[in-house]
Amino acid sequence: MLVADLARAERQNPEPTAIARALVDLAELYRGQARFEEAEPLFRRAIALLDALPAPAHRALVKPLNSLALVYRAQGLYAQAEPLCRRALAIAEGAHGPEHPATANVIGNLLTVYLAQGRYGDAAPLFQRSVNLKERLLGPKHPDLASSLSNYAAFLRKTANEREAATWEARARAISGARPS
Repeated sequence: MLVADLARAERQNPEPTAIARALVDLAELYRGQARFEEAEPLFRRAIALLDALPAPAHRALVKPLNSLALVYRAQGLYAQAEPLCRRALAIAEGAHGPEHPATANVIGNLLTVYLAQGRYGDAAPLFQRSVNLKERLLGPKHPDLASSLSNYAAFLRKTANEREAATWEARARAISGARPS
């Protein structure tokens, strides 16, 4: 159906943002199925269409840039994923502000790229920013915050910061109601 939607968008509505949306929808389907070789050119085409538009349309670039970065990350192509994440983050911050869910999503993606490469110095401030942002967006008792706090504690342990890890882990347990192990 998405292939037909894309063909229809190209035939009936040659407006670049409509075509880009259809391309991204189909590419997301392929990405979800780990059909990365099919998803990549669709994301690239959507990005090219949106890049050719005036600046207000650039906010629409966040999703295809971030999603293409996810394609590369899933394949271990971190050097290709990172600049896409950085560009998506700059656009998201400019278009939506630093405390928007779209911005938080890109921060999380860039963070995982850094972690996968063992770039803990680059990851640390993003982890802190991500946790703080989730707390502000979701509230201090949200289960997703507890999960992020636990992940941050595990990261701190990995970087030999046991004392701080214990503090963040305690916060996560307080939210989730779990007992210490």
